[in-house]
Amino acid sequence: MKVLILSCNTGGGHNSAAAAIKDCFEKNGSQCDIVNALDFLPKAKAEFISKGHVLAYKYAPKLYGAGYRMSEMLPQKGLYEQNAKGADELRKKLFSGGYDIVISVHIFAAMMMTELRISREIDIPSFFVATDYTCSPGVSEIDADCYFIPHEKLRDEFVSQGVRADRIVASGIPVREEFLSRTDKAAARRTLGLTEDGRVLLMCCGSMGCGPIRSIAYKIGEVLGENDDLVIICGSNKQLEKDLQFLTGDDIRIKICGFTDKMSLYMDAADLIITKAGGLSTTEAVMKRLPILYIDAVPGVESRNIEFMTGNSYALEADTSSGMVNLVDTCLSGAVDPMEMVRNRERDFPFTAAKTIYETVCARFERFDRTRSDSKAEPEKAPARSMPEMQKRMMLIVNPVAGKGEMMRNIAEVTGIFMDAGYTVSLFPTKGRSDATEFVKAYAKDFDMVCCSGGDGTMNEVAVGMIEAGLNLPIGYMPSGSTNDFAEFHGISSDIKKAAKNIVGGSEHLVDVGKLGDKYFINAADFGAFTWLPYTTPQRLKNKLGFYAYVLDGIKDLNKLQSEHLRVTINGVTEENEFIFGIVASSSGLAGALDYFGQKVVADDGLFEVLLIRRPTSPMELQAAINALGSQSLNNDLISFCRTDKVEIECLKKLTWALDGEKCVAGSRHELESLRRRIKIVF
Repeated sequence: MKVLILSCNTGGGHNSAAAAIKDCFEKNGSQCDIVNALDFLPKAKAEFISKGHVLAYKYAPKLYGAGYRMSEMLPQKGLYEQNAKGADELRKKLFSGGYDIVISVHIFAAMMMTELRISREIDIPSFFVATDYTCSPGVSEIDADCYFIPHEKLRDEFVSQGVRADRIVASGIPVREEFLSRTDKAAARRTLGLTEDGRVLLMCCGSMGCGPIRSIAYKIGEVLGENDDLVIICGSNKQLEKDLQFLTGDDIRIKICGFTDKMSLYMDAADLIITKAGGLSTTEAVMKRLPILYIDAVPGVESRNIEFMTGNSYALEADTSSGMVNLVDTCLSGAVDPMEMVRNRERDFPFTAAKTIYETVCARFERFDRTRSDSKAEPEKAPARSMPEMQKRMMLIVNPVAGKGEMMRNIAEVTGIFMDAGYTVSLFPTKGRSDATEFVKAYAKDFDMVCCSGGDGTMNEVAVGMIEAGLNLPIGYMPSGSTNDFAEFHGISSDIKKAAKNIVGGSEHLVDVGKLGDKYFINAADFGAFTWLPYTTPQRLKNKLGFYAYVLDGIKDLNKLQSEHLRVTINGVTEENEFIFGIVASSSGLAGALDYFGQKVVADDGLFEVLLIRRPTSPMELQAAINALGSQSLNNDLISFCRTDKVEIECLKKLTWALDGEKCVAGSRHELESLRRRIKIVF
């Protein structure tokens, strides 16, 4: 079996993982080549990517982190298209080299390989190896036969980005064989000339020598014992090495080392490691059973690695130089047991990554090769292996805090439902108001369907995005908010997983959208004395009370009842009066108000349902209003109802509306119109 391993020269970690995989495969008789995937791109572009990454990482970490966080939120279609340009050169390499399989240890390389698979230009098993403790941006854009991930606890994160669960293997991150065994600590110290009586601290700065190393080195002598040693590995950063030698002066306890090929031995000699949060350096320390203290991370993938490791009690972190010195002191003094994190990792971590990758690849290649042979023997049959039938793309917009995070707790199962139906899923979590609208406007055109999970507000934002972008893609809705009037009206299940199944197995329904000025609503626009009660009342009470109870509670005190002086024009008829409440609805409205009044609401007739309640002027009128509500009678002196496609309202002051539960202060003149069958809902 001949293997092509694709890496990228954007840091040492990916190349280390590639080397570990190569060693394992060659040890078992396979032929392997490691190639820098950037070589398949034009030279100028490759240098820009490689050097730009390094420069941003070293000299503009905040900018680097901001870019990374943005890439987590947005589809990486542009990045995919750029890397896909290397596919032609990669194809030439594959054909000329006669390779049987491809293993990518960098997302750029996996994108190139995916382009070849999509175009059907090459039929070679392809595998992806993740080398950080997170699902990196761009994974949703690639396709592979198997995804090797660092830890089982990351499975749901990868599934949420569209990776099929049955293609995931929690192998761990592969490290070179020397990190899988340990030299006796005393022997390692003698070989390296380190203390045999005290403790050894190892500080690693990463392959680029980044981080607040200078200030830590300057301060850490205060907590080192007389017989302790601190070894600082500077990597390829020659300037850092010179600076540290100057700062530490003649303190013989502090040893400054540049690039070294003895990192494994240094780890064997150490009692504790202070390190950057790279995926490979972390894994090497894990394999060596070393307590890990993280130096202040570069925002981006390093911060994600730290979140995973510290969040699972596998490591500790300090975000300042002083904090790191204090943390070291705490560990050395015995105030905390640093070996506890090692024991936690021993319980949870995979320790045979390269071996697992080798065995999995061999098994899958054997099946593929057998299938290919059968296909050649019976040419009348269709090709036995083809790309997965996932030609449809779904944009999944989620309010992660809606329903106390209900959707995120079920994200793996929900995305699995969609993937089983042939969709690749790209997740877009919202963080603030209008995020869903902006996501749809910017990216929905690249998808076949948009699904959302949240309350009426989230659904509203998706609809607004569709309208403003001039799109009419099918929308799937999985309600999880505190107010789900729209879902209840349309009979959309409040069970998220059931709603997801109904989306992939349901039919399309065109529904009306209301417009107030330059704003839109899918459910209702309302104003008045008790507009906000359903949005501030617990759901359990809403279920018991309904609209009738809200109204009764709102009007029980005549003296406190506020009204609006309005001139309302409907169907050419104008009325001027004091109104305590009004609702213009495209569905059953606020807390099922129109259902309560027995009005059959049609979602696609192009007509609003308009309900107005005038202000009672006396206790007798108040009682009459209550009696009318109790008897569900309309079109009396206080309550009126009608259907229309347009409403005009004038008032003396600015009128505050609620559009699908969101506050909207409009002007003194308002025009509402119904946009017939404007959005497409699937259920």
